[in-house]
Amino acid sequence: MTYGTCYLAGFVLYFLMARRAARRLELKRRVWIVAGVCYVLGMTVGAKTLFDLRHGQFALRALLDQDHYRAGGLWGGLPAYFALAIPLVLLLTKRRRAGLDLLAVSIPVPWIIAKVGCLLNGCCHGRPCSLPWAVTFGEGARGAPPGVPLHPTQIYEAGIMLALLGVFALLRSDRWRGTKLLWFLLIYGLGRAATDFLRGDNPAPIAGPLTLTQVLCLSAAIVAFAVLAFIALATHDRPTAATLSELWL
Repeated sequence: MTYGTCYLAGFVLYFLMARRAARRLELKRRVWIVAGVCYVLGMTVGAKTLFDLRHGQFALRALLDQDHYRAGGLWGGLPAYFALAIPLVLLLTKRRRAGLDLLAVSIPVPWIIAKVGCLLNGCCHGRPCSLPWAVTFGEGARGAPPGVPLHPTQIYEAGIMLALLGVFALLRSDRWRGTKLLWFLLIYGLGRAATDFLRGDNPAPIAGPLTLTQVLCLSAAIVAFAVLAFIALATHDRPTAATLSELWL
């Protein structure tokens, strides 16, 4: 129940953050509303679909059953959100750089709330550890072994989002307009890939020591870094003819 409350609170917070960002970025109402709908769909239907596909138990009819969602098992909510939101936002507004920024800056706060729900629920738990900040779950936790000190990986991931909020605060100038999604993919991709080494609920690796989640996160981070590096180099070579915002989209 607590997990579901936090998850729903995250949806509400996303709409609030998107609305606030849209006003600051001078985007029309339809942009932040559509982005919010994509977030809700990505974190529910999208995440459930990807989880079922990943575990070889996909059934279209099951996606219409609310009990299927209550049973737990969500994975890939952010990729599903981006897959839905990016093309729609690019179609809905000519202010594409601003639209992409909105998609990135609206995520951290609701994601932190969702991770609090994971912590209270016991899902997304870490490996056993003896660190002073280890967390211990009771018998009612979902997935986490009871009575065993574990890495608080939910808090680690929330910390990544706090770091992103700090980075976004430093990227407020027009020089960085349109690059916040790239920074999100870079920082979150690297952070999540590192955090997953401490997760205790990961499936078997698919590439050396890397899980599917880590492969996707590192791939996104590498692409984002390459694009940011290209933009920076191009801007350095042509300081009077272009800015970052002119080069990106």
